Amino acid sequence: MKKINVVVIGAGGKMGTRTSNNLAKVPREIELFCVEEGEKGIASIRERGLQVYTMEEALKVADVVVFAVPDTLIRKLSANVVPLLREGTGFVILDPAAAVARELELRDDCTFAVAHPCHPSYFLDQDTYEARHDYFGGLGGKQDIVMSKIQGDDEVFETCRRVSELMYAPVVNSYVMDSRQIAFLEPTLVEILGATTLHAMAETVDEAERRGIPREAAISFLSGHIYNLSANFLGLLGKTPVSDACSVAMGIGSRLVLREDWRQIWEDENLDKSIATMLHPENPLI
Repeated sequence: MKKINVVVIGAGGKMGTRTSNNLAKVPREIELFCVEEGEKGIASIRERGLQVYTMEEALKVADVVVFAVPDTLIRKLSANVVPLLREGTGFVILDPAAAVARELELRDDCTFAVAHPCHPSYFLDQDTYEARHDYFGGLGGKQDIVMSKIQGDDEVFETCRRVSELMYAPVVNSYVMDSRQIAFLEPTLVEILGATTLHAMAETVDEAERRGIPREAAISFLSGHIYNLSANFLGLLGKTPVSDACSVAMGIGSRLVLREDWRQIWEDENLDKSIATMLHPENPLI
């Protein structure tokens, strides 16, 4: 089987480190080329026993490029990198924002894709202690990923999909959808709503502790109920209603915690404004 030549640009950064470490574990399938410009990043790559390549020499042989750079730099950096690609190269970004905002440089003769991890779910059975404590993914915890083809060749996209499954390994499912649907997952689902409400829960634990409740008890009580209620509301327990008192309390919470029009976060206009603001916080649109 012919190896896939994979270039990780930004291989010394946080996501670049995770992805390049996993790709380095499958040398029979992947020929890895790490590219990094920063001194700290270069030192980090070498400390991991990997070789650092220049951009030019790596892109000459690349089958797939993993663009592991911050979202806010994609417009600037892709304008410099994409013109250097070989015809037919696959190019994978790790977040859909730049694609949806049309800030990613494109070429008609190359294939562009998005690949993003779901992160290990507490509903997935993990096999080891280390995997059960891999909260981010990439360190042994099984997870799913989502992918989209921005444009290009289906066969090249399938190669990008295989590379993505390896760099986020171990992957259970890789779900394919369009880039806008991934953007509704992040930021809308997990950041604008999910992260905001979970951060409020963490602040509420602080308040419980301030009122004399042992912090460990508050964390245990909250996390246990989140696990139970998540399974209930997502349909994993069948049609099991919450208690009457909980239903009343949720009504109170809807009035005191959530805005009545909170579902407007799912409107296309607000998605576009949110992404534009996240990429360019100096010029907020929402």
